[in-house]
Amino acid sequence: MINVLLILCLQAGRVQDKSDEALTTFERRIQQVARQATDAFVFLGGGSGVLISPEGWVLSNHHVIAGFGGKAPPRTRVTLSDGRQLWAKVVCCDDRGDLALLKMEPEADKPFPYLEFGDSDKLECGQYVMAVGNPFNLAAPTGDKRWYPSVSLGIVSAVHRYQEQYSDCIQTDAAVNPGNSGGPLVTLDGKVVGINGRIATRYMNRVNSGVGYAIASSQIKNFLPEMMKGGIAGLIYHGQIRGLQIDSRAQEGQGARVADVRAGSPAARAGFKEGDVVVQVNDYPVASATRFHGVIGIYPMGSAVSVRVKRQDETIVLKVPLDRTDGVNILNQRPKAGGAYLGVVLEDKDGGAEVTYVSPGSPADEAGLQVGDVLVEIDGTKVQRRETVLERVRLLKPGNTIALVVRREGEEFELSVKLGKK
Repeated sequence: MINVLLILCLQAGRVQDKSDEALTTFERRIQQVARQATDAFVFLGGGSGVLISPEGWVLSNHHVIAGFGGKAPPRTRVTLSDGRQLWAKVVCCDDRGDLALLKMEPEADKPFPYLEFGDSDKLECGQYVMAVGNPFNLAAPTGDKRWYPSVSLGIVSAVHRYQEQYSDCIQTDAAVNPGNSGGPLVTLDGKVVGINGRIATRYMNRVNSGVGYAIASSQIKNFLPEMMKGGIAGLIYHGQIRGLQIDSRAQEGQGARVADVRAGSPAARAGFKEGDVVVQVNDYPVASATRFHGVIGIYPMGSAVSVRVKRQDETIVLKVPLDRTDGVNILNQRPKAGGAYLGVVLEDKDGGAEVTYVSPGSPADEAGLQVGDVLVEIDGTKVQRRETVLERVRLLKPGNTIALVVRREGEEFELSVKLGKK
């Protein structure tokens, strides 16, 4: 009996040793990737960015560079992790997809440290990822004159999430807070699979809730070649199938039903017909109307996509080029110069107006409004449709405050929002 216990204890010790060794290896890997990500990190004011090439190309969020509802400057000052402060040219912006591409000039024979892209389409739920950023502007030069961003470890909570502007994003529980915007989401092999940009919040608490969203690298790579060329006057645009109307009602996972096709439109010329059910776009399965819009949203204008549809007993593949969708059109309340600005997209909803998009950094975002909220009252007036809200805001000036009654998950609460300006 004593010998058996001794053997069991020795075996347990060996298992513990192996476990400790594996843990140590795992920790070393995290530390190695953190060092690589730190070297390639770029501080942009109160936000973040990441070097993606030795030539000095930098990715960040549009809202980090331009603010909400604003226009990006021609160049901006950046700080590298080694303490150098340089000027970076703002080459191209995607205000709808919330991306900004900048370019720094390397010193002679001194390439920049950088991170390569990974394949976000190969991510799996539960996979470890690292968020690197400058939350709450905590970073400051240290004794070695270096600047160190904050690193947080988490997992991929979900993939292919649809969040309007972030149409096909990655959800993660790695800690992401204000200031992380524009920083990379990195796998443990040191590859950038996303650019962090949004967090889900509740009860006006704009700190990490365990639900963060990153723009997927698969989407970024679709836009990057044209962005490097400067786009159209410094802007790049998303694509749409013009003339195609998708039924917004759920199809129980069967696809996205075509509700209408406008005569003579690109959709009609491509061969779409009312009643078609879209089941795939390029290599992406489509289970619903939301997923259809999410997939289309990852391609720039001019892209040609293959759309597989079911038509009665047939399956047909239609090829169609994507027309331009102006990035600014996502905001149906675009502020006029000097006018009040809320920063939401609204759709009519029984008993109010539903929030379908919140512009990052806008007054609505600062106040805690979220996608899915329903505005039921504004300044004591019942909201019958979205125009009730928009018309009220148009009467006000920047700095005025509106009182909202918001319905979220079946509960109603009051919310005050101080309107901004462009």
